This record gives sequence, structure tokens and C-alpha cells, in this order.
Amino acid sequence: MLGTGDPRLHSSYVCSKKEGRKGECTNFYMSHVKSSSKMSEFSWKDVINALSLANMVLGLFSIFCSVSRKSHCASWMLLISFLLDMAVGTMTRHLNICCKLGTDLNDFAVFTTFGLASALLLGVDGPLNGFLAIIYVLTTSFRLCFCSAGGPFSYKGLPCPYASCVLASTSLLTKGNTFILCCMASLMILFMIDQSNYPHDEILESENWKKMVYMGGVIMLFFSPFSLTAFYCLIWSLSYIFFPDVLWGKAACLKL
Repeated sequence: MLGTGDPRLHSSYVCSKKEGRKGECTNFYMSHVKSSSKMSEFSWKDVINALSLANMVLGLFSIFCSVSRKSHCASWMLLISFLLDMAVGTMTRHLNICCKLGTDLNDFAVFTTFGLASALLLGVDGPLNGFLAIIYVLTTSFRLCFCSAGGPFSYKGLPCPYASCVLASTSLLTKGNTFILCCMASLMILFMIDQSNYPHDEILESENWKKMVYMGGVIMLFFSPFSLTAFYCLIWSLSYIFFPDVLWGKAACLKL
């Protein structure tokens, strides 16, 4: 029997008390780490959703400019959205963040910016332009709903942002020539409904020269003449359209 004054009883009580405190500290630390991780993930989700919302707002501004017959400003908004969309996709993949709200918001942004706003660059003055604009919007919707994924490293059909970039660049270079824009839009419609595979445009996660292409587009967008920037973006988009595997599919093939 141990008496109340036995030192062994006191030491066992102290040890159990220390172990209890240690467990409490460990549980507190683990809960703090989990809460910090959740807060970090939540904040990055907010950033990505905010960028998708900004992309949609740029598309709405582009629509307003097209209605106001300011095709130059409308095309400029679409080029900014083209680069912003790549940044959003890179952040989503890199942080492995996926939520229904973010996906729906991004789909709405893509449809608004690269569907409606891009189609309005054609103008709705004549029946041919209006009919082609409707077909372009329907093609964008069809592609978003049914042909967005062609495999683990490819898209089925031309991605909408590249088609929009071609139209915006052409509009800037031709000063809104509707005939040339209608020809280019018809070509983009055929590419978007085509069943060919296009590699994922993971430019910011691929070779260094592809990152330089993206950074060059960002720098030229804000610090170079409009015509030079439009020509740069047009060559960039056309190279992806006509040489998808040779130039832009190398990283995807290596992963596979």
C-alpha cells in the first residue's frame, strides 16, 4: 500500500499530468496545422475564383465595347482574358484545388468571354454576320459540354481560348474587317468541332521556352505597340492550332 505521502505516488501523478499536458499540446498542434491548411486552401480557392470572376468581367466589358462599336477595346480585353485563363488553369492544377463552385464559375467565364464576347467581334449588322455569330456561340457551348476532354493529356477539339485569341488578334490587325473575321471565325468553328486531339496547354508547367512565350505575351500586351502584340498572339495561337504535337505536345508525350 502506498500512503498519501509516498513520493512514488506523487511522481506518478506528476508524470500522468505531464503526459496529459503533452497530449493536449499535441492535439492542439495537430488541430492548428489542420485549420491552417484548411484556411490556406480556402484562401487559394478564393483567389482562383476571383481570377475566374475577373475573366468573366473582362468578357462582359468586351461585349459592351463590341456593342458600342469599339472593336479595338473589345479585342484587347479578349487578349488579356486569354493570358489570364492560362494563369487560372495553372494555379488550379498546381495547387490541386477542385470545387464545384470554381468549376462552374470558370465554365461561365469561358462561355461569356470566349463564346459570346468573341462572337460579337463579327458584328451583327448583317444576316450573315449574325448567323455566323450564333453558330460560333453554339459551337463554344457544344465544345464545353461534350468535347472538353479527349484524354489524360489532350483536348478533343480546339480549346475556345485559342480560337478567341485568333479572332481578337485578327480584329486588331485588320481594324475590324468583318469579311476577314467571318472567314477566320468559320475556320475556328471547324477546328473546335473537329475530333482531333490538342495537347494540354500547360505552358507555365512545361519547358522554359514555353514559359518565355507566355511571359513575352504578357510583356508585349502592356509595353509594346498594339499591332506587334496582336501579331505575336496570332502566331502563338496558329502555331498551337497547326503544329499541336510538334511544338506543344512534347511535354505531354514525355509525361505519358
